[in-house]
Amino acid sequence: MNGSSYTLAPDEKASQVMVGTSDALIWGDLVTKEQVRMSIYLGTLAEEFVPLHDAKILFFATTQQTPPLERPTLYVKLEEVLIFFEMHDSEPLPEETETRRYEPIEVIAGSFQLEGKIIKAPISTLLNTLLVSRATYIPLYEVTIRHIAKPWLGTFSSNIVQIRRDRMLAAVR
Repeated sequence: MNGSSYTLAPDEKASQVMVGTSDALIWGDLVTKEQVRMSIYLGTLAEEFVPLHDAKILFFATTQQTPPLERPTLYVKLEEVLIFFEMHDSEPLPEETETRRYEPIEVIAGSFQLEGKIIKAPISTLLNTLLVSRATYIPLYEVTIRHIAKPWLGTFSSNIVQIRRDRMLAAVR
């Protein structure tokens, strides 16, 4: 695809995001209002489908490397999203305080392995933090991501990655 398949309104922006599902790695442009933060998009503004423009889809089921499919617009069902992050970090990380600290964590979501940090109360255990949270997506910070079954994808990194809470395995690093 050459050029953009969409036009932005004056109060809109396009953020390049990456979405990991059980079956595919998808990247494209997510169009939102200018003031929307990608780190809270899934938990606050996302509807039943996440619309991606100028999307590329790389399927995991293939036994050999194949080029990604390209589509002008792709709608990804929200419940299929295992991981979600902005490809070019534009948001600052939350600061540690006396009531919240970063703790290293490893997360497996589908075939994705993520190493990063979770923010939690210093007096809380990781288990308690996970049990208390009712958010559909949990943010991880300063994250390195790799696909276990497809090592040829290499590694990705992002300051903030949203992980689907009900599809993750968490381990203390």
